[in-house]
Amino acid sequence: MEDKLWEQVAVFHGHKCPGLAIGYKVSLLALKHLDIKDDINDEDIVCIAETDACGVDAVQVILKATTGTGAMRILYTGKQAFNIFNRKNGKKARFVLNNIQDFNNKEDKMKYILSTDEEKLFTVKDVKIMFPEKAQIYNSYICSECGEKTAENAVTIINNKYICNSCKG
Repeated sequence: MEDKLWEQVAVFHGHKCPGLAIGYKVSLLALKHLDIKDDINDEDIVCIAETDACGVDAVQVILKATTGTGAMRILYTGKQAFNIFNRKNGKKARFVLNNIQDFNNKEDKMKYILSTDEEKLFTVKDVKIMFPEKAQIYNSYICSECGEKTAENAVTIINNKYICNSCKG
């Protein structure tokens, strides 16, 4: 089963690499640690990733925490850390990649990650981020400067005109 899942993740991402393997393994650990069942729906699982690297694609596929549903969010710290929340049962955890040995090439590093138990790869910590709210749908307004439709949470009213953040500077 896991080999088939790894192949699905690689197809979605476009290639196999150590970063994707990190996301794959953190997702498997989250499934166990947060008691995530097969009946998850969009927005049941939320991931606030502290990286924008390859691993987030694996999380999107396995945990169904996608950017399009607002369930995958990036809070970039440059760390291989994933704050994962299970809305169905209230469980949450921060998974941080442990220091791993250096390798001469990416293939060896990827094989090491894939063959190592998830519990050895990651430290599980308490989440310091508040449980995220569900994604919101906002009304849209036409920017008075550029004429483009913009969500209301990204416009400012200046002199009784809607100005988008891009035009506002």
